[in-house]
Amino acid sequence: MAEPLTILNIGGHPKDAILYAGGTMAKHAARGDHVCIMTPTTGLSHHLAAIKEYRDSGEMPNMGDLVAERKRELVDAAAELGVSDVRFLGYNDEIMLPREDMISDIADIIGEIRPNVIVTHWPYDTVPAHAVTTQMTLLAIDAASGIRPGKPYAPTGGDTGGEAAQIFYHTHVGRTNVLENLTIRIPTTVIDITDTIHQKATAMNKFTSQHYGEDSPLQRKLSEGMDGTGAATHLRVSYAESFVAHNPEVYEYLPVSEYRRKLSKRSPEEVLRAMTRMEL
Repeated sequence: MAEPLTILNIGGHPKDAILYAGGTMAKHAARGDHVCIMTPTTGLSHHLAAIKEYRDSGEMPNMGDLVAERKRELVDAAAELGVSDVRFLGYNDEIMLPREDMISDIADIIGEIRPNVIVTHWPYDTVPAHAVTTQMTLLAIDAASGIRPGKPYAPTGGDTGGEAAQIFYHTHVGRTNVLENLTIRIPTTVIDITDTIHQKATAMNKFTSQHYGEDSPLQRKLSEGMDGTGAATHLRVSYAESFVAHNPEVYEYLPVSEYRRKLSKRSPEEVLRAMTRMEL
C-alpha cells in the first residue's frame, strides 16, 4: 500500500461529514489513513428535538447542554467509523456568514494536519451553512499556505514545496429547489461503501437530536434513498457515495482502477444481486 493519506472531512453541521461521506471515511480509517472530521458549527439550528420542546413548552433550554450533546453525538458517531480525531469548533450557526475567525481556525487545522485530501460540500449548495463552510474552507486553504506568525503552516505545492490537497465535493443536493439546477453535480469519483454501510448507519443513529436512532426509520430510509440509488445503481453496486474532484488529477498513464476492472468481470446475475441488495 502507498503511504497513508491524511483526510480532512468537513461538514457544515455536526452530522454532515458523516451523512455525505461516512462510509468512505470508515474505509479509509480501516485502511490506516488518518481521518479528521471537523465541523465549524454547533448545529443548534438543527437540534430538532430541542426546537420542538421549546415550541411546545415555551421554556428556553440550557444552550450549553445542547451544544455538549451535539458535540458528543459527533464524537460518538465518528468513533463508530474508527475515527478519533474530531474537531468541533463550536460557532453559532443561527446566521451563517463567512467569518475571519472561523476561517483562521479552519486554516489552523489545515496547517496542523496538512491533509492530502479535503472532503466538503458543493460550493453552491443551497443550504447556506454548507456553501458558506466550503467558501471558508477554500479561503482557509490559501491562508494556511502563507506566512502566519505563530500559526501552523501547510505548504501547498509549487514553489513552497509540499503536496497540494485534492478537494472532493459531495454530489447530493442540499435542498430541492430551482437554484440547485443551475450548477449540476456530475460525479467524478464514486466509492463503493457496501462493506461499510452498517457502520455508517450505526454512526448516523447517534444523532438522536435530529430524529435518528436505532428505533427510528430515518437512517434506513435516507440511506436506501441516498446511498442505494443514483450513482450506486448506475455503476451496479449496492451502496455508494459520490464526489466531484476540484482539481484534475495527474497520472503517468490513462487511469482505470483495478476495482472498476474487477466489477466489469461480474456475471449478469452478480450485477443484478448487487443492484437489488438492501441491507438496512
